[in-house]
Amino acid sequence: MKEDICTQLLIDGYVQSFVDLFYLTHRNDNAPQQRGGGTESMSFRHSDTSNGIAEKNVVLELPEIEFLRDQLVSAEHCKRRGEIPDVMSAYDSLATYCAEKHDTKTMIFFYEKCLEITRLIKDQVSEMRVLSQIGSGYHAAGELEQARQYLQLCVAVAEIVYEHEDDEDLCGQAYAQLGKVYVDLALRHEQAKLFSEAIDLYKLRLDCAVKSLDTEAQAHAQIKIGTCYNALNEPANALLFLEPNLATARQIGDSEGEGNACAALATAHEKLGNQQLSIEFLNNYVSIATRAENVVNQADACARLGQIYTGAQNFPRAREMHEKNYELVQGVAARTGDRVAQNISRVSTGAARANDKLATLLTFVKDDFQGLLEWKNTRTVPASE
Repeated sequence: MKEDICTQLLIDGYVQSFVDLFYLTHRNDNAPQQRGGGTESMSFRHSDTSNGIAEKNVVLELPEIEFLRDQLVSAEHCKRRGEIPDVMSAYDSLATYCAEKHDTKTMIFFYEKCLEITRLIKDQVSEMRVLSQIGSGYHAAGELEQARQYLQLCVAVAEIVYEHEDDEDLCGQAYAQLGKVYVDLALRHEQAKLFSEAIDLYKLRLDCAVKSLDTEAQAHAQIKIGTCYNALNEPANALLFLEPNLATARQIGDSEGEGNACAALATAHEKLGNQQLSIEFLNNYVSIATRAENVVNQADACARLGQIYTGAQNFPRAREMHEKNYELVQGVAARTGDRVAQNISRVSTGAARANDKLATLLTFVKDDFQGLLEWKNTRTVPASE
């Protein structure tokens, strides 16, 4: 049936419609089909994933094939008559249909056609909308650099279209969309431990968040920049973003964000040698985690406090914190099965107890060193029963 519909298009003289429909109805065949015809169709794609967007099988029923045919014919017919807005309407319908079918690759193709038309008729509002759709498509497909390019263009057009203060919210939507792409790009670099590159992208995200008046997004960008600077061992730079982040988290009532900010600030101050400030932030971290009943964060804060107290040779407090950590970690391990963290905590607790008893041991040795030597020289291995 689909062959008959395609053939009829040729008979009726709709060559471009035939080319497009033939591709759409045969792309799932076992033998890859390259689209022929005009240069525009040839350059669109083959049935591979060379542009990084995985093409999924899309099963077309007869009513759907007829819908595609009608829209393609309408677009080609209107194009011949010079009715450009109607051409765009037809391609827009096709793109919307493909989006509903989760066929990202084809959706982008038809929106690209719409984009050409918006620029031809100088309709910047429609151009911005189409750029947003294409950018969102690439973002959903994981093609972040492509998404970035189109959404940056979308923002550039939005700044022209929405140049008045009354349009601030509308322009902010474009910035918010671009900011989400920056986050995903930054996360890739952060996971690859390319912290400098990640910071640059998180700063772009922060700028988008400020311009879109998104306080939560600002806080997220600030904590990310701060933690990346900590990872680069640049705590002074980290403080420039972590301190505003803490204030923002408190302002919006984000207790989890406040706890994360305290944890990151403790790291920065520890690196700077501000031991007492680090302890204060970790104590705040513990308090927030306790109120939220976040056992994982409580355990993390206690372990870090134990390490700081050990470094300061405050062995009783170090022991207290490590023992508390061990209690908490056992509960976490029971739920998650993570025995590695439990074993590390056990060793740290044992070392903390040994450090705490070290002074007592040294006192005994100093008071009766001769007795210790005599005991060592005369002791015997107990006989086995």
